[in-house]
Amino acid sequence: MVICAGFAVVNVVVCGQLLNAVSDYTMTISVGCVIVAVLSYVFSVFGFAFIHTFEKYSWILAFILTCVLIGQAAPHVSSSVPALDTGLSLAGSFLSFLAINFSSASGWCSIAADYYCNYPAKTSPWKIFLLTLFGVLIPTTFVTVIGACLGNAALSVQYPPYNDAYNNHGLGGLIREVYHPIGWSKFCLVMLMFSILGNNIAINYSCGLSMQLLGHYFHAVPRFIWSFLVALVVAILAIVGKDHLTTIVSNFVSLLGYWTVSFTLILLIEDKWFRRYESYNLTSWDQPSELPWGLAAVLSLLSGYLAGGVTGMAQTWYAQHHPLRNIVANAKQVHRPDCGQVWQLRRRRRRVSVGRHHHPCLPTFEGVGAEENGQVNTFHIGQERFDLGR
Repeated sequence: MVICAGFAVVNVVVCGQLLNAVSDYTMTISVGCVIVAVLSYVFSVFGFAFIHTFEKYSWILAFILTCVLIGQAAPHVSSSVPALDTGLSLAGSFLSFLAINFSSASGWCSIAADYYCNYPAKTSPWKIFLLTLFGVLIPTTFVTVIGACLGNAALSVQYPPYNDAYNNHGLGGLIREVYHPIGWSKFCLVMLMFSILGNNIAINYSCGLSMQLLGHYFHAVPRFIWSFLVALVVAILAIVGKDHLTTIVSNFVSLLGYWTVSFTLILLIEDKWFRRYESYNLTSWDQPSELPWGLAAVLSLLSGYLAGGVTGMAQTWYAQHHPLRNIVANAKQVHRPDCGQVWQLRRRRRRVSVGRHHHPCLPTFEGVGAEENGQVNTFHIGQERFDLGR
């Protein structure tokens, strides 16, 4: 939930800048952030079916407008612009950029299962894998390349209007300057805002479900209340950090990337190694006596994140006292992903000493019917019901 909320903050700030640009910079970014947070929450309240329908069609217009954006920005993008860094600093910048993109894509691993609920239980695992892989890989790569091109045009100073718009009004001002004429530009900005809303709608919905997983008392609170609280926190953080979007992306999002690396490794090893010959008992998700203590997962996350990641990264917040600063010199990202090894060791020991079945990432399902082979095919998520098929 934390990582999703982190990316939601970035989305809200970007949308706030877009609305600020639409208003000819008369409306503050803070007001834009509030509007976006409210819209994200309201749309998420309508539930699973509405979200699927919204996501099914919203990408089409966004894709068309993005292609137009490429065409209108292309004359001012040059491949001959020299890099701002050289040597080891260039390698560090590249690794930082790679970490940000990986965290952006892998961040969906914590909530992706929420949106496969209506698939039949006998759906091929390869189909799920390929749909997820290309559903994340294609749009992430597409917009990342476009973002790099816009950054090239904005920071190279070869076309002063782009540079001035970005320095004075951020990303919203830059995109407003790229689209032309001005009437068309404002229309595109509003439509792009709704496309970004698609991410936050899913995040608000899944965060509400995640809060209900914390126990019976949390489950008693309706999902829409938890989603409201998440949207409120996201809006506050966005307003506070609205003037520091670049810092948030380059530092905070990078930190989130380390968490997703550890989480992905733990989930992958659990599902593909320890669960090769046994299935998940989905009916015990809300029975603490049948669930593990979570020590293996906690120790694995701490070893990978604190012992390996934090001591090897050079973040703005503590760069002056960086533990390995003299060793890594100007390299900006160094990471030792050792949580996978710790997870395997602790997982085996827990299974022997405690004897409970482990469920590291159970979806928020409450089974109401089960076949003899243990596969539950009808679930309640909050107040909604889904039939997984037989």
